[in-house]
Amino acid sequence: MDLSKFSGLLIDDVPEMRSALRIQLADCGLERCDAARNIKEALERIAANRYDLIVCDYNLGQGADGQQLLELVRRRKTLPLTTVFLMVTGETSYEQVSTAAEYAPDDYLIKPFTSQTLQTRLERIIQKKQTLRPVYAHLGERGDKQKALTECDAMLAQQSRYSLDVLRIKGDLLLAMQRNDDALTLYQGVLDQRATPWASVGKARALAAKGDDAEARVHLGQALEAYPNYLAAYDSLARLLEKDDRAAAQQVVEQALKVAPSTQRQRQLGALALENKDFTRAEEAFQRAVEKDRTGFFKSHDDYSGLAKSRVEQGKVKEALAAVKDMSQHFSRTPELAVHQAAVESIVHAKSGDSAAAKKALERALAAAEHGMDVTASLELANACFASGDQEQAKRILKEVAEDHQENDAVLDRAQGVFRAAGLESEGAIFLEATRQRMITLNNEAVALAKAGELEKASAMLDEAADRLLNNAQVSINASIAALMQIQRQGASAELVNKAHRYISQANQANPELHP
Repeated sequence: MDLSKFSGLLIDDVPEMRSALRIQLADCGLERCDAARNIKEALERIAANRYDLIVCDYNLGQGADGQQLLELVRRRKTLPLTTVFLMVTGETSYEQVSTAAEYAPDDYLIKPFTSQTLQTRLERIIQKKQTLRPVYAHLGERGDKQKALTECDAMLAQQSRYSLDVLRIKGDLLLAMQRNDDALTLYQGVLDQRATPWASVGKARALAAKGDDAEARVHLGQALEAYPNYLAAYDSLARLLEKDDRAAAQQVVEQALKVAPSTQRQRQLGALALENKDFTRAEEAFQRAVEKDRTGFFKSHDDYSGLAKSRVEQGKVKEALAAVKDMSQHFSRTPELAVHQAAVESIVHAKSGDSAAAKKALERALAAAEHGMDVTASLELANACFASGDQEQAKRILKEVAEDHQENDAVLDRAQGVFRAAGLESEGAIFLEATRQRMITLNNEAVALAKAGELEKASAMLDEAADRLLNNAQVSINASIAALMQIQRQGASAELVNKAHRYISQANQANPELHP
């Protein structure tokens, strides 16, 4: 295979190793190869260029590693699926990390290795990527799941040597398309042929999607007995348990962290421990999340707010306020940070009994709040309002969040968590469901008006909602359809064309998979 036509990125924090690896890659025929010394440079390179392959050292220094980089670019979807990612490491234990990880590299090499070994490995994984390219072409945020599924079926009909990989992709597609019975059949078919960890977890996910949580839990428990290092099984089981047994969910996350440390799971553990009133463990988890990454790429406002909350619950008021103050040292100054920081400060003062200081900090948080503010800041502001006894203000904020994210179950679950933390779990469930129903009614009434010929009235109703609810894709889609209907009836005008385009873009940004 002629590697001279490919472009590559080499990531290593040690100059001597970068030089040595670059020579080996040149020996393999890879002439066009950029280099990066750390995660920051790697992200900049990946954002500015489209690489065919990436060779990354596992240990990148400064508390960061190549596995974190891989998970970051996969979660952000900044790395094309067609790009080869080869991990290089001197740690023989990396095999356990690689096989357990949710986002595994395409392959890995243990140092030392020869140029011939490197070339052979690269050629093998490039061949696989090229074979799967017809499927990859239709995946991603702007992809077409049905076309990807068709390509999967065509490849399976040809009995491709990569059929198992294709079946795994097809299973994920079926679940994403809510074809849960078909997904269950696929995973069971794979398991009938061979014991495979991803198929075991896939079967459990399909069962849960069908509403059979009990059976899904049993199956995940069996999967963990068979594959005790498979992190996807822990993650799926924890998500199921969080619904009604958060103490058990905390135990599962604890077990997952023993398999492979992760900032994301430390954060999840901290949140669960905080809800379970296990404040000492929550503080430990959030402290580790804060300390894990010195580069700042994996940090979250939630790490510091969780640390502050867990400390004040133990009477460590001074330490809690220090965690709040630290937020401004590790994040850019944005309206969201100002809201989040002031809201958490208010919570700390309220918990410590200083109502005057709590009120003053809450006023700062409310003053800094902006329309279109991110969900995390909005929810923290609602937490602060509840902590200071302002239920009316808290419910107003949560109503806006629920309206704006009507179809986002993850956001609605977090909003329910705010009610639960305030001791209003049952009331919160009723409140959020009523808000969801109101949004459904608004959409239905507008559609009915349009069908009845009252297009102007329908359009005005939808425009007001779409301008207010920037993350509600369905409202934006209906507003764009109303504008297009007006164009059809009245003829095109710059105002109507621009409005239709604006709402289509807004819907696509809120949910790229809707393809309005």
